[in-house]
Amino acid sequence: MDIMRTHPMVIIGGLLQENPFFVPPDEMLGELRRRRTAHVPS
Repeated sequence: MDIMRTHPMVIIGGLLQENPFFVPPDEMLGELRRRRTAHVPS
């Protein structure tokens, strides 16, 4: 699902459309960093 969130356009049913799941790069990178630090054992 994360891969789909990184692209502003998708092909659905053979038609190029705006991706409703798109997340801007800065927001996506911040989320990935938070996930990584949340899983680091203390």
